[in-house]
Amino acid sequence: MIVDNLAKNFGTIFNPEAVAVIGASSTFGKWGQLILSNILAGNFEGKVFPVNPKEKSICGLPAYKRLTDIPEPVDLAFITTPAGTIPDILEECGEKGVKGVVLITSGFSETDEEGKRFEKHITSMCREKGLALIGPNTMGIICPYVKLFATGSHTRPREGSVAFVSQSGNLGLQLVHWAEEQGIGVSLFVGSGNEAMFSCTDYIEYLEHDPRTGIIVLYMENMGGGKHFLDVVRKVHRKKPVILLKGGRTEAGRTAAVSHTGSMGGNQAVFRAACRQAGLLDVRFPTELLDLSAGFSSLPLARGNRVGIVTLGGGWGVVTADECNLRGLVIPDIPDSIVETIGKYLPQFWSKGNPVDLVGTQDLEVPIVAVEELLKWDGIDAVISLGIVGRLELVRSLIVSTREVDASISSEFLDQMSALSREYEKGYIAKIVELMEIYEKPVIGVSLANTNEGTVRPVAGKKYSGVFYLTPENAVNVLARMVDYHRFVS
Repeated sequence: MIVDNLAKNFGTIFNPEAVAVIGASSTFGKWGQLILSNILAGNFEGKVFPVNPKEKSICGLPAYKRLTDIPEPVDLAFITTPAGTIPDILEECGEKGVKGVVLITSGFSETDEEGKRFEKHITSMCREKGLALIGPNTMGIICPYVKLFATGSHTRPREGSVAFVSQSGNLGLQLVHWAEEQGIGVSLFVGSGNEAMFSCTDYIEYLEHDPRTGIIVLYMENMGGGKHFLDVVRKVHRKKPVILLKGGRTEAGRTAAVSHTGSMGGNQAVFRAACRQAGLLDVRFPTELLDLSAGFSSLPLARGNRVGIVTLGGGWGVVTADECNLRGLVIPDIPDSIVETIGKYLPQFWSKGNPVDLVGTQDLEVPIVAVEELLKWDGIDAVISLGIVGRLELVRSLIVSTREVDASISSEFLDQMSALSREYEKGYIAKIVELMEIYEKPVIGVSLANTNEGTVRPVAGKKYSGVFYLTPENAVNVLARMVDYHRFVS
């Protein structure tokens, strides 16, 4: 059961048909301009009503002096005006029948005791008027499935299955921005702010039943109502992985959290022990949070700890095998039948074992053969593939050097080589995704090179995506956490 009765409005709030921006502005950089321009530029599918008593039109839309002047229903109001104006605006929201407000405005419990009292007052007003309150002191929300991008930072991730809930709007939005760059699809972002009405627990309970959400990502500085939070997250985590980054792990961090959102962090040792009991995927770094989001949202879940490794270079296979063993993953010997099949494509001196060292082969078919032979075998639960995707970057460097020093090689030929390398990567990714759908085992890629393509490479019409991390330790960590999660839910 959802903790707060007004959370029943979440379905409308996160899928609104009409929104109002109170304090909308045409002054570049003001919050009212940031929110309104983001909503409009993001092509929100519903209606947008700017509210500003001093303007007749903003961004080509009629501006209304008061919320109650709008002639049509409004589901959700974004409020960017100063704190002193909020009580009168909430009166209008109640009169208008608005379902929820996203209160961007700061100056409440994160400031002082007077701010705390004022926050309690406006929260009480919202309850009386049936208004679900997100915030105050929030950076906003993102609902990709209705193209509602309503945050101060103009980040617009693609539709996907990862929901982000963050007590820090700024940090949360940076994570979403990185997710967008890495190709991670998002179902929802909520900057929970001061959590005057709703805590992270309430959002988790909503997301448990949200059909668009498959992974829940949390950034928290305070675990208020700790026992209830753990009870809820333990239950939800069995259905949908919950990945948590906890701020305020040290005394310096806890002090910063108080001034940031007014929240108080608890004892870190107790918190981590509670997380382990609940099976939570507790991470230490934002980058790890994104790594897990990419893997859990895009790959089939590993059902065991036996790993096959396919690598273009032997050293990377050794490093990856070491890391697997350190994380409790097993690198089993492969049967003679697999050695024989792969050996047909490789010179006699190849490793003939696991890791499968492709000795830098130029045969484009061999990596696929090796990966599929390992996936077919019931002695393997997952495959890590190193250096196949990412080789394009080396080809590009070679082409640049060749253009500079050898005029006898035509530009057309070099362009063709670049295009062929790109097409090979696309074809390899498509085939890997097809194999994952056939065998329901993850293939985790390691690019070993920075690319412009992102971590997640979606394939049209497929439920899984290619996933390629920069280093072996990133890939192994994700796989180890997958194995842990499978054990927890089994």
